[in-house]
Amino acid sequence: MLKRGSVKRKLREEEQQAIGAIYKQYIDTFQESSEIPRKTFVKSDTLYAEQGKQNCEKGQLYNPKPIIKFKKEDAVQRTRLPSPAPGRKHNKKKSNLKSLGDELKMLQRERQVKEIKLVLPKVESSPMSIGQENDYSSSTNLFVSNLSPHITESHLIHLFGTYGPLASVKIMWPRNELNCRTANCGFVAFMSRTDAERALIGLKNYEHMRINWGKSVKIPAHPVHIPPELYKLYSPPPPSGLPFNAQTYDRETKPAAEFDDKLLPNAVIKVTIPFDRNLLMIIHRMIEFVVREGPEFEATIMNVEAENPDFNFLSEFQTPAHTYYRWKLYSILNGDPKNSWSMKPFRMYKNGSIWVPPTAPNYREGMPKELISPNRKENANLSETQTNRLIYLIKNLTISRSSIANVMVFCVNHSNAIGDVLEILVDSFKNPATNPVKKTARLYLLSDILYNCRTKQIRTDLNEANSEIFFDIFKQFHRTYKEFTHTQDKDCFKMKVFMVLRAWAFHNLYELKFITKLENVFLHGNELGEDDDNSLNDEPLDGANLLKRSFQTATTDCLIVTKKHSQQFFDIFNPCNNFGSKSKKESNIK
Repeated sequence: MLKRGSVKRKLREEEQQAIGAIYKQYIDTFQESSEIPRKTFVKSDTLYAEQGKQNCEKGQLYNPKPIIKFKKEDAVQRTRLPSPAPGRKHNKKKSNLKSLGDELKMLQRERQVKEIKLVLPKVESSPMSIGQENDYSSSTNLFVSNLSPHITESHLIHLFGTYGPLASVKIMWPRNELNCRTANCGFVAFMSRTDAERALIGLKNYEHMRINWGKSVKIPAHPVHIPPELYKLYSPPPPSGLPFNAQTYDRETKPAAEFDDKLLPNAVIKVTIPFDRNLLMIIHRMIEFVVREGPEFEATIMNVEAENPDFNFLSEFQTPAHTYYRWKLYSILNGDPKNSWSMKPFRMYKNGSIWVPPTAPNYREGMPKELISPNRKENANLSETQTNRLIYLIKNLTISRSSIANVMVFCVNHSNAIGDVLEILVDSFKNPATNPVKKTARLYLLSDILYNCRTKQIRTDLNEANSEIFFDIFKQFHRTYKEFTHTQDKDCFKMKVFMVLRAWAFHNLYELKFITKLENVFLHGNELGEDDDNSLNDEPLDGANLLKRSFQTATTDCLIVTKKHSQQFFDIFNPCNNFGSKSKKESNIK
């Protein structure tokens, strides 16, 4: 019995012999002396159709000849063609990649030629174009630079919106945190040129903010912000309880149900255009269908859309929207154009009230002259009534927060006249007979005003350049400080003044050197911090001067003071802690 390996070996040898026989047969087919007959393609019948069947023989190989015949001239010209040079090679066909590169080069060359043709006319007209770009005579856009990163667009709207309706407000914020800047810039566009000019003049006193004209922008049909004064002009009157919210100016205070028939003919119905743009579009669309379909369409909509708040103007007869809808429908039915109407008052019903057509707001004309406050001018001043009111508030000022907050409300409402406010407040420190408590309260008020002016970036005259004003104020505090007889009063008064100075240093209102000078003026009466009666530097150190110095440099623990029982301490800053008599208390406060 054969083994398994020998069987595999025998099969492998038989397979190799078969492959060798096939390969030998394949090689012999290419040899001329091959025993294997060669196969040829032989035409059975017609070989040459143009010669007919004369030379057609079976078994003959087909060898076709060219049918196209050349003329003799062409043959002569072909013979005369110069033979190619032996050193030159035949031109090879370009590859697709090379042809694509040549095509791109040609397109680039054509594009450069077009750019040259477009640039040449611009160069010739460049002086005129530059003049047009720099012409800001008709621009309503203001460029605001050097803005603090904490100022937002709402701050700009609150600041610039008092001068007129705003078309757009934009701050150029950095794109990411890596590009954060110490100061930003932005644009504030007004609806009117006159309002922009007033804002540019009125806000020139603001610190850390530079305002200049910017390139003109497209003005929208409706502003993004309307000043409150202008909003009141186009706002509806308050509810009166009468039909269509009619207003009477000579009626008595009695319920609407008791009004007689003589009251309505004398009443006036003021029509106002709604500020809600969506509601205005719904009203106009409703009027179009009512004019075309009739009152039946209005009744159908009132029933179908009874629960839809957008159509409440159809059923609520005393709302300003219904008043406008009823007037606009009457105006269209009487032939008035859609965008213009008669401003003549009329009576819609017999013995009815007088209807006054609305005034279309034209925000591009700017703020009306009657709405421009005199405090918005360049030199804003307090009136006589306002000055008396401020003096009254300062006289009755106390150190309580509520009292200082009431005066701060007045100062914020009259921020355009901050110069007059500070002038009156500084003059209140000059009276040496003023109570120390009131002086401290006025110093608190001055500190709050200075801090708010710094945060709102309002420029004032109380700065380090006008240091004499501060020196005069703290010299008055120095006299008051020296007049105290009790040490506790001195320490309490000194602590409160130093708290204000530390707050100025903490909020960086002034430099530390300047605040140190103010401390010296308060304690010693001069900037250098030396007492006026200190003559030790000029006189020799004899026995009398040594004794004088020992008393000046001694502490309270080293001094022996004989106290009298008849004198009683009174805390002027905390009157509730005092137990003295009423007469003694009044004498100290005054």
